[in-house]
Amino acid sequence: MATRGCRNSSDSFCYVCGFYVGPKHVSHKIVKGAKYWIAYRLYFGMSMGDQDKPWVPHVICGSCWSNLDAWLRSARKSMPFAVPRVWREPKNHDDDCMIDISKYRKVKGRKFLPYPSLPSSIALVPHDDTLLVPRPPENVEDKMEVSGVSEGCEDEETDETFEPRLRTRPHFPNQRELDDLILRNLGLTKSRAELLASRLDEWNLLGEDCKSTVYRKSHEESGVFFNISDDLCLCKDINININGLFSATGIDHNYEEWRLFIDSSTNSLKAVLLHNGNQYPSLPIAYSVHMKEEYDNVKKLFEKVNYNEFKWDICGDFKMLAFLLGLQGGFTKYSCFLCLWDTRVDHEHYQKVEWPPRDDLQPDKWNVIRQPLVKPGKVLLPLLHINSL
Repeated sequence: MATRGCRNSSDSFCYVCGFYVGPKHVSHKIVKGAKYWIAYRLYFGMSMGDQDKPWVPHVICGSCWSNLDAWLRSARKSMPFAVPRVWREPKNHDDDCMIDISKYRKVKGRKFLPYPSLPSSIALVPHDDTLLVPRPPENVEDKMEVSGVSEGCEDEETDETFEPRLRTRPHFPNQRELDDLILRNLGLTKSRAELLASRLDEWNLLGEDCKSTVYRKSHEESGVFFNISDDLCLCKDINININGLFSATGIDHNYEEWRLFIDSSTNSLKAVLLHNGNQYPSLPIAYSVHMKEEYDNVKKLFEKVNYNEFKWDICGDFKMLAFLLGLQGGFTKYSCFLCLWDTRVDHEHYQKVEWPPRDDLQPDKWNVIRQPLVKPGKVLLPLLHINSL
């Protein structure tokens, strides 16, 4: 039966040389920014990595520690190999793990144990004519600059192509920039918007014209365009106030550039205008917490918002599109509003590709039970991941 874990702890071996580190051997825990950390990077041209993984050693033996420290200081010593042991995650624990340390007492020392080269632990590469001993930097400042790390530094890698942005004079946003940040980008509530603005003003990070108290009555600016009628809050006198609502937000109303999104949840029914290019924020024009997602309620909503005047493109989920086109819900025989696909002809589902197009939507014919509220050409098919706003 295959073993479920390594036979030995990963910290029983040195990260640099891979030799066995027993209880009586001197070892040091690997700490980022230590001298041997810097010397390892300068000597081998790589950093000590994967220290957050359980399968890699987290200790360095006393021999490697002293050799790296001596090389960094005066190059009196050097490592006996040019490439250290490379660690990879074991694929299994039978033939891709380290050696059996039970043979340690039968040999003269830890260096004489058999250390195979495995996919999880690639063997050392000694120095030769092509892999010479590198020369250390001349002073400590150069060592720190070349290594890119210092004691207590948490960053392991540095980007040589990175150019820090030059600091310029601070920018103090005006009221419009602050509103755009809080209301559009962050989408904060009135209380949180006022809290953020007051903190920024306390730290002298806002322009002189910015006021944090304007968010207490931010709803009143757009509230003049809405009223409540028959359990429905909608843009009143929409022929006039729809343009006023757009003007209040600084947007020109071109009905061809907007689409009407209608959907409901367990708590509400809403109608929202969405920009085709998503360059402008969405604008709600109708909302109700009492009306359910039904054909009669959707018809009433269309009359209230005067859809026949603007004739926006419609988008929504498949259930809402069935209401708009007057189709029967549930498992119907002709459920598509584009063609007369017969859902109950199972033997032709994978044989017949082209089905006759649906010419019109007449009630009591082809599963059309009500008069359609919009033309099929004004319907935008929804994406599969569409969500309610």
